[in-house]
Formats: sequence, structure tokens, C-alpha cells
Amino acid sequence: MVGTLFLFAFWPSFNGALGSGSSMQRSIINTYLSIACSVIASIVVSKFVHGGKLNMEIVLNAALAGGVAVGSAADIIINPIGGMLSGFITGCISAYGFAFISAFVKKHLKLHDTCGVINLHGIPGVIGGLISAIVAGRAPLTFGDSLNSTYPFTTGRTPQE
Repeated sequence: MVGTLFLFAFWPSFNGALGSGSSMQRSIINTYLSIACSVIASIVVSKFVHGGKLNMEIVLNAALAGGVAVGSAADIIINPIGGMLSGFITGCISAYGFAFISAFVKKHLKLHDTCGVINLHGIPGVIGGLISAIVAGRAPLTFGDSLNSTYPFTTGRTPQE
């Protein structure tokens, strides 16, 4: 649990390391919100799946799924609800993955995922890619005319090009 707490505290610095100014602040805030909602979702799913009892292994692993999912879009998501929603959804899916998919993969594919790579990094990474595509497509709507000043590399380009 100490490693999870350490990552909970420092994951936002991983996601915000390349940003500066308000971009870095957005990234850090969205990452904290996403991880916090991922923890809540993993606790809810753990108690639901195990008949009201908390399975700490599920919480331990699925708690960080929100940080993985929001990583590539953390500096673009403007509203806090975006980071919270991505963390909650990813936490639920990751917790269900630890509860059911891991046992299925072990039984039928004879693959023992000891580190939870599929459910902690794989599935949240795919969800994060989808979130990035959605957020990047909505950037002109979110930023409006200030898109080119906020992201200078987009000068003269639109998402349709």
C-alpha cells in the first residue's frame, strides 16, 4: 500500500512534467481528481463484487488506473468533471478487470498477470487514448479563438485537416 500512496502523491508530477503555467496546473488538478475518483470507484466495485467486504488488492491496483487514463489529456481537459468522470469510469472498469478478467485470463489463456499489467496499464491506456481523441477533437470548441495562442503549434490548422 505504501507504493500506491507514493504513486498517488507523485503521479500528477509525471503527467504535468512537460507543461508550464496553466497547462501544468490543469494537468496536476485533473490527475488528482481522476485518481481520487478512481479510488472511490475501486472501493465501490470491490465492495459490490465481494458482498460488502473490501478487497484491498483490487483497491490497491485499480486506484491508479485514473492516472493512467487521464495522462495524455490531462492538460487539455478544462472542466473538473472531465477528469473526475474519466477516473471513475476507468476505476470501475479496472476494478472489474481485477475481479473477473484476471481470473478468466489465468484459467483460459494460462497467463498469470502477477503485476496487473492488463488491468492497470492496458485497459486504462486504451481508454486514455479514446479520451485523448475526444478531447483533442473538442479543443477548438473549448478554447475557441484562443486555441492558436494556447497551443501555438496548431496555427492555421483545424482538427479536420
